[in-house]
Amino acid sequence: MTMSDVDPHALQKPEGAAFLSSLNEALEPEPQRLGDAVFEQIGEAIVEGRLAPGERIRDVDIAAELGVSRMPVREALQRLERIGLVEMSASRFTRVTRISPEEVDAAMEYLGYQVGISARMAAERMSDEELARAVALSTTTVEVCRGTDPADSLAHPMDTVFTIYDTLNELYSHLADSCGNLVFTRAYREAWFGLRRAQRGRPQLIQTPAAIADAFDEFARVLAARDSAAAEAVIRRIFRIDPADA
Repeated sequence: MTMSDVDPHALQKPEGAAFLSSLNEALEPEPQRLGDAVFEQIGEAIVEGRLAPGERIRDVDIAAELGVSRMPVREALQRLERIGLVEMSASRFTRVTRISPEEVDAAMEYLGYQVGISARMAAERMSDEELARAVALSTTTVEVCRGTDPADSLAHPMDTVFTIYDTLNELYSHLADSCGNLVFTRAYREAWFGLRRAQRGRPQLIQTPAAIADAFDEFARVLAARDSAAAEAVIRRIFRIDPADA
């Protein structure tokens, strides 16, 4: 990638302005959580497009706006580089990456496997309260998808697609948090911004809303029964990574 790839309009404003202008107050200086908070702030800005592909980021600007030192900002940018959201060239620039169709497909496949694994573990290990919430979130997904018109089509406005993704993501995150494996949960959270960005890079759903609704209606039932193998199988079918759907 060369500097000619960068959107010239993005460079006409102060570097980082799209992100900084969205902040209302500085972060509280809690050292044990500060790096995570900065990571989440910048990651959200990239996923939501407030920091556009090709846009330069200056750690000094972000640090000043958040009221933190440059160190947690640099650490956050390094984490974002590891998951592919930014690229860094020492002493030259840090900027938001562009995502290719191939990367979108790879990320969605990865998401499918990870959600399937977390569903399998969570079905066996989550508390009754966590299980009830997972079933409720699954039911909400069914309702949202069945309320989409037309439900049997893949072609929908992006705001409709994002609404469905957001509903699904709440369930996926809950499963990862409830899977009973701290290492898995941490790894999933680390990759989460990259996965969400990939979702927004996909122009349409991988299944119709009607198919998603039917699948999560089944998922709610097998999850309530704590049938871990069936729960994983449903997720794999949704993402079209089940051998029967290959």
